[in-house]
Formats: sequence, C-alpha cells, structure tokens
Amino acid sequence: MKHSLIVGCGLAGFHYANTLQKEKKDFYIIADQAEGASRNAGGVLNPTVLKRYTMAWKGTLFFDAALAVYKQFEKQKHTSVFKELPIHHYFNQASDHNNWSVAAQKEGLNRFLLPPIEHKESNTVKAKFGYATLQKVGKVEIKKTLDLFKQDLSKDQFIEEVFDYNALEIHKDAISYKGLKAKNIVFCEGYGLKKNPWFSYLPLTGSKGEFLHIRAKGLTTKAIIKGGLFIVPITKDLFWVGASFTREDKTPKPTTAGKDWLISKLNKRLKIPFEIVYHGAAIRPTVQDRRPLLGVHPQYKNLFVFNGLGTRGVMMGPLLSQWLYAFIESKKELPTEVAIDRFETYFSNPKK
Repeated sequence: MKHSLIVGCGLAGFHYANTLQKEKKDFYIIADQAEGASRNAGGVLNPTVLKRYTMAWKGTLFFDAALAVYKQFEKQKHTSVFKELPIHHYFNQASDHNNWSVAAQKEGLNRFLLPPIEHKESNTVKAKFGYATLQKVGKVEIKKTLDLFKQDLSKDQFIEEVFDYNALEIHKDAISYKGLKAKNIVFCEGYGLKKNPWFSYLPLTGSKGEFLHIRAKGLTTKAIIKGGLFIVPITKDLFWVGASFTREDKTPKPTTAGKDWLISKLNKRLKIPFEIVYHGAAIRPTVQDRRPLLGVHPQYKNLFVFNGLGTRGVMMGPLLSQWLYAFIESKKELPTEVAIDRFETYFSNPKK
C-alpha cells in the first residue's frame, strides 16, 4: 500500500508528489491528457503585486521556498527550469512614479523594487511615462518542469486516465481505486474540483484567462515586460502574452473578445508589428476569498484537497505542499488562511 494517490498533475499535483519523493514516500498519480491552467501559464515568479506596489500575501516566504525547490529540482534533473529575468514595469501615468519610489524604500519590497525611473527611448516598446525594474525575479518553465517530472515516473506510478469518482472505495484507514491501494487520496484537480462529489461544496469560483503566443522580431528576451499585461520571453522572437480575466465565462475555449482585448493591450504597448502564433484559454482555480484550499474532508479523514492556487501557483505550490504534507503526516495545523475549515458552514449548510 502506498502513501498517497494524487489526482491531477498540474502545479499542485506535481509539488505534492515532489514533496513525497523527498520524504521517500510512495505514491500514484492519476491525471488525464487535458492541459489545465498550469501548463498554459506564463510562469512568472514574482512575490509582489505590481498593481498596488505591495507584497503578495506571505510573498517573501513563498518566493524563497519556491526558489529553493526549483533550484533543487534543476540540480536533480541536471537541467534549467528557472531563469532569472528582471521585470520592466511600464507606468501608465506620471503619478505612479512617486508611489513606486515610496514602495521601493519599504522593508521587503526594497529587495525587489529598484528606485530609479527609466526614461530610455526604445524602438520596440512605448514608454511615455517610463518604466522601473523589478530585480531577482524571473520565469519558471512550467511545461518543461512537469514533463521532466512525469518522464521519470514508472507506468505503475503515473496512470493517464480521467478519474472515475464512482470507482473510489473509502475505508477506515485507507482508500482503494481500481486495484490501487493507498493510505489517503489528495485531489489536485484545479477547476475540475467543481465536479468532485466530496469537495464541490468549496467556493472555487474559477476565472478564465486567455493568452497569446506572438512572434515579435527585435523585442528583448532579456526582460519580462509588464504594462497592461505580461509579455514573457519563450525563445528568440517568441513570447507568451497574457492574460485576460473574467469570472462569467467558464468554458476553456478562446474567444474573439478575449483575443481583441489582448491585441488592443499589445498595440498600446508595442511599437513593432507582431504575429499571433497561438491563442489559448484556461480556467484558473481561484477561490472566493483569494486564498488556497488545503485540508481534509469533514467526514472522510483520508480524503484531502490541495487546490485554489489561482494566479500564483508557480510561487505558492512548493511551500503549500510542504504544509499539506506536515498536516497529513504529523497533524501539524494548517494556517487558518488556507485551511478549508474556514468553509465548514458551506458543507453543513450546502444551500448557503
């Protein structure tokens, strides 16, 4: 009997499985071929909220833990998955200069925000109000990371299929699924959690994001551009652009409206022509209160959930997986901000 059966292999599933490997615990992963939000994300690793010039919730803590995990993964796989790239944050109005300068002096933020406002002319990017630089941040190659992890798993460890909820048997001290036996099961399904019969009561609202891959000759690959949207280098002349944000449409299909919005933002920021190579969409697993979902089912004590990473899964996933492992293995209490106990009334009073 193995330690865990993990359902899903996006960032949440990968990081929890990676944590189990470090702890020398056996596991199974069941995941289908669908590409969720993780594989379609830009991979920006940044602990700040540039819209407000503040630090994200526990930003430094999550950032440092993530950096350590990705560097260890690189060492283990003898490759590179994290690239340190500055973010050039382009201003939309002159009044933002003072806000940036003030933020750049604050403890914590001063590690990342460089005070100078740059007004250098560019042949490729419109910069009427200049830009400032965010240092020591960068980009994680998510797809490469997930594929490298998957390719080293045996066929017995990684089962590629759509999880059948009806086939799960819950016992007092274990679970079984089509002949597989484990002490517990951890659901890391992203927005697919909405169909989960045990955890669908949780307020996973979901938000659709549309993105582009563009070819833009001459645009720098030495920095991530932030100005209305993110423009993230993939390879020479190829960039990820995104993303839009809507809570109304919950279909993972790209739309004309989403594409037009992205193009309009690009036209406002770039001076050079660009070619659209790909247009995609995905549903991010966002939560009502904008915090992740970690914990155990109110009734079944060997059913766990790891979800709700939203737009910061690349940064929060590593430390959250360690918290969840400590909770399952050592009964260490989860921080109240992420524990699903905060939604206990949603389970006892489902109509509310």
